[in-house]
Amino acid sequence: MSFRIERLVEKHIGGAAVVLVNAYALPPWNESWSLEAAAENVTYVLETPRSIALAAVDGGKVLGIALGIRQRRHTGPVIYLDELSVQPDAQGKGIGTALLSAMFETATAEGCSSVWLISQRAGALSEFYQRCEFAMRSDLGLYSRSSG
Repeated sequence: MSFRIERLVEKHIGGAAVVLVNAYALPPWNESWSLEAAAENVTYVLETPRSIALAAVDGGKVLGIALGIRQRRHTGPVIYLDELSVQPDAQGKGIGTALLSAMFETATAEGCSSVWLISQRAGALSEFYQRCEFAMRSDLGLYSRSSG
């Protein structure tokens, strides 16, 4: 499979939304995203100043995306990786690794000291991020409050 990593721009929004819908529909997430909600999520990152949005593209088709939002921390600017998604039929072919690597390289080139993300603590996703040299922080927890 031949693909290239490029900046995600407006023409990629529809394809990026399809990637999100398809990737989240399967385990471990089993989420039902609408195309509208997925496109809104992608558009939000594109409209956020100094964000980094990348797409893995093959022949004009979006195969995967990485969406990062720049934040300021006490150590300087960092990127919060909001989304890393790959089309299910394109997984296991190096696309996620290439997107993650490109996100880190782009963030570093743009003056960010780190890239951080939230994901599952165990299982295939955790193992993937650790293979890509991301370390799990044992001192942090994820807290959430829902309205229903």
